Amino acid sequence: MSEFSRINTAAAHELWQSGTAAFADIRDARSFALGHIPGSVHLTDASLTDFLADLDDDQPVVVVCYHGNSSQGAAQYLAQQGIEPVSSLDGGFTAWAQFYPDAVEHS
Repeated sequence: MSEFSRINTAAAHELWQSGTAAFADIRDARSFALGHIPGSVHLTDASLTDFLADLDDDQPVVVVCYHGNSSQGAAQYLAQQGIEPVSSLDGGFTAWAQFYPDAVEHS
């Protein structure tokens, strides 16, 4: 069975800057609208099929939640769907916004 990994904010930021990873934000719509990682997809049950279809083969995926807890379950689910590599962002969007406030987009 495929497994997800955990990624710290610095490593995730490097992936984001390189443009090689897909970022999937699983927070609620209001929180996503108030601030999210630029280029990230608001991943919901309704958007999951399109998100999976749009991924490039072997494209890294970073799953983002509030604090890095619920993203672990979502990352495991994606890993079970054959997505790899997939990571859960340690500290979630809260940590991202703290360390990289200039890399936050508002809808």
